[in-house]
Formats: sequence, structure tokens, C-alpha cells
Amino acid sequence: MKLIFGLLLLFMFSPTARAQDSFSLRMPVVCELGKTCWLVNYPDTDRTENSAKDFTCGPLSYDTHDGTDFGIRDLVAMAAGVPVRAAAAGTVLRYRDGVEDRMPSKDDVKTMLATKKGCGNGVVLDHGNGWQTIYCHMKKNSLSVKTGQTVQQGDQLGLVGHSGIAEFPHLHFAVFKDGNVMDPFSGQSLDKPCGTGGTNLWSPPLAYEPVSIYAAGFQSSTPSMENLSIDASSPDTIHRSDSAALAFWIIIYGVAAGDRIHMEIIGPGDAVVVKRDIIQEKTRARQYYYMGRQFGETLAPPGHYTGVVTLSRIDTNGKTLIRTRQANVTVR
Repeated sequence: MKLIFGLLLLFMFSPTARAQDSFSLRMPVVCELGKTCWLVNYPDTDRTENSAKDFTCGPLSYDTHDGTDFGIRDLVAMAAGVPVRAAAAGTVLRYRDGVEDRMPSKDDVKTMLATKKGCGNGVVLDHGNGWQTIYCHMKKNSLSVKTGQTVQQGDQLGLVGHSGIAEFPHLHFAVFKDGNVMDPFSGQSLDKPCGTGGTNLWSPPLAYEPVSIYAAGFQSSTPSMENLSIDASSPDTIHRSDSAALAFWIIIYGVAAGDRIHMEIIGPGDAVVVKRDIIQEKTRARQYYYMGRQFGETLAPPGHYTGVVTLSRIDTNGKTLIRTRQANVTVR
């Protein structure tokens, strides 16, 4: 999923003379943070090789990442259409469309790196006074702007997609000032260390969420990340059969090494049907887990079931962070 800074240079920069007294950004995706979209990765403020830190000195980034990733739930949401809009008024400097929306293979990645198409379908806006923004991985044939077009803040540019070097549907949004990559959460260039202040460019400010259990649900068969990436919804009812299972699954954005994850299914009479405890081994942008029982086993009778997941983390200040989510299903 990495976007190498060098890949973007050819796609981006061209000088302009238009001045601008101040610069602020509006959220570039039409969605509700924490409910229909999530901040997955932030710009990497750690210039150390093979190390990454977001602007809070937290782990929500990866090495050399130069933008902010706004993730959506699944391909069903992408197909329904999630608008991408101009974060600030400007002029379309570059655009690209026609790149397929799909999970890239290793050969695809090599080809896109060689042809400088890692951004996929995208738009570059020039805002004057040295400011530029880039919007990557947009949906094929969704772009609604052309080179030289003037756009106002909030104008639609296209739709969130899965094009280019992207592991899941999301918008990669990056900010540049005089050719330098900027962190919109601090207003500073990425050569400035994390936690050193600065001015947030977002208006209104976007809340920092260190980890999100963004989806959870039940299935009557063994879940797979491949299928959940397509559709992460959960049924209201599952029909019992000896060949089927009652499986509870979760997907997390921003899981960190050392996180403690507790999952359990509570059945009729508040009985704990099955539980699972996990200590996260690696920091990952996205992680899924599941557990369950076969319906043929005596511990899965008809009735109402609740799946509950609790994630706990000791943050860098020694405080305990807790996130919970649950899903419900009726077995008939």
C-alpha cells in the first residue's frame, strides 16, 4: 500500500503565481468519522528508516507514508459511492482516470511502480502560495473534473476507490507546501519530529482516534478477510443446520503490538458460549479475528446471541485505553 514520494513528483508539481493569505482544509471524504469511515494511517513524522510515528508519536503510520488515509468499510460501500471533495478551493493541476479498482498482485505493484501509477486514479489541486493537495486511489471512471478547472472547497472530485497500490478501498490524501510534504494535523513538514506542536490545518479539527473496531458481526460459515473486504455487514438472523457454524468476527483499524483483545459470544440465558483472548503480536493497519461453534454442538441452541469484543491498551502516558463493540443475531 505504500506510496513512494518519488512516484508522485511526476504526477504533481507545476508552479503557479496565485497568492493565498491563509490555508485551511475541509475533510475530503463525505462520510462520518467513526461510523462510515475511519482515519487509518497518518503521515509518518519519523525520518528514521524502518520506523514510523504519527503526529502524536503513536503508531498509526508506516515508514515513508506521506499522507492521510480515509478508509471505508468494504467494497459494498465503495460500489454505493462515497464522494471525494476538494479540501480547499483551487485549480486542477493533474488528474488520472481509467485505472482498475482491485487488490494489486505483486506483478501489478511492479508495473505500477515502473509506470508511476501507484496513486491509481487521482487528482492534484493547486491552491496558490505554494500549497497543493493530492487525492489518490479513487474509483475508476468516477472523476468529475478536468485539468485547468477551478473548484471550490467542498466540490466533488470523484468517488473513493481501490485503484493503484491499495490494499483496501480508501482515499489517500496528501498536502504539499513549496514541494515539501506537510502534516495537516500539525501544519508542519514531515522533517519536524512528532509532538512538537504546530497549527492544525483542518477546519473543524479532525479527532485523533488511536484504534477503531470498525466492523463486527456473525456468519454461518468460517469468515475470511477476503469476503469481509467485499461485504462486512452482519445478518439479523441465521438458520441453524448441522453443517453450518455460528461464527463471530471483528475487524480493527490501527491495532498495535501488545494490545489485549477479548472476544466472547453470549447465548440464551446469558451463558458464555465461547471466548477467546488474544495478545496482538504486530502493529497493523488492519487486523481481523473470529471464533465460533458448529451448530451441531450442544452449546449453540436456537435463540438470541451477542458477540462482544473488548480491546485494551496501555498508551505512552501509562493510561489504559479501552474500545468495545458488539453484534447481535437470532438463531432459528
